[in-house]
Amino acid sequence: MAKILSGKKEFILTSFQNEAELEKVVVKNYLKIFGENSFYFDIKKGIRHKKGGLLTIPDGYLIKFEPKPTLVIVENELSTHEAVNHIGIQLMKFKSALSTEASKYSVKKFLTQYLKDNPNKEKKLKTLLSNTSNKDLSTLFDEIILDKKIEYAVLIDETTKELEMVLNQFDPEIIVIKKFQNKNKVIYHIDVESSTRKTIPSIKKFSKKSKKKEMRKPSEMDTIVCPAQQDGFNKVFLQEHRWFQIRINSSKIPKIKYLAMYESAPVSAINYIGRVADIKPYKKTGKYEIILRGPAQKLKTPIKLSSDNPNLAPQGPKYSSKSLFNDAKILEDIFPR
Repeated sequence: MAKILSGKKEFILTSFQNEAELEKVVVKNYLKIFGENSFYFDIKKGIRHKKGGLLTIPDGYLIKFEPKPTLVIVENELSTHEAVNHIGIQLMKFKSALSTEASKYSVKKFLTQYLKDNPNKEKKLKTLLSNTSNKDLSTLFDEIILDKKIEYAVLIDETTKELEMVLNQFDPEIIVIKKFQNKNKVIYHIDVESSTRKTIPSIKKFSKKSKKKEMRKPSEMDTIVCPAQQDGFNKVFLQEHRWFQIRINSSKIPKIKYLAMYESAPVSAINYIGRVADIKPYKKTGKYEIILRGPAQKLKTPIKLSSDNPNLAPQGPKYSSKSLFNDAKILEDIFPR
């Protein structure tokens, strides 16, 4: 049985009572889950493919302020729900419902109304907006709802290979939230299946000059960065030249050529990177094992966690490009903004 040790206390892995309990955790902690530069609409508003069509209702709507803001449909699920007939069909309904301009416009309409009804939240969103190139909320909504591809995030208490295969066509961000309990005290472990597209960067103000420049496209994401405790790092990675129980979206596997390891505190840095020989399923866990071609290479300069941005310390797999490692000194250098 999985447990977390905190001092003399043992927190035991416990099931969520129901989906509503999981959803409350997501709503309360969305900034810690998705990043400080995100905005969550905690509303149950449905969308239809066409007038009179079947109504489908997401658990929430989220705006992630990446280099260009993105709207995310949020779905909270329990692993006890059937992967194909429940979770897969639910995302298929969302995708179908958002396939017309009319349905997208209805989303813009009720999100706008939500802000009018909640002026304090509107003020917060405008603060995030002021750090982008969008001039007002209407322009922002046009961009993320009408013009850009809408993305998906599935928050669940456990994932499996079957579920990841079912969801692969939607390319969602899969976030696993586990509940651990000691008497009346509860803590949560959050495991984010992340990629550069889903990494939450810090927002920087656009100057007049920077608005005219096109943002540099990041290099191909060919490197996966995994966190490791010291014991496992020394025995498995350095001595056995492998790492296992890694959560990877199967669509990303063909692109992964390197594995870098982030050594957690007190090291708090990346010191080694290895070339990948093989990636294969790990037992029946729905996760993967990466085998290296040989011993990992030690970097000339450690890539350290900066005190200015401690939230960049990987808690789960993150993606980068090997080309960024050459001159990197801190994690900000390899996780493009």
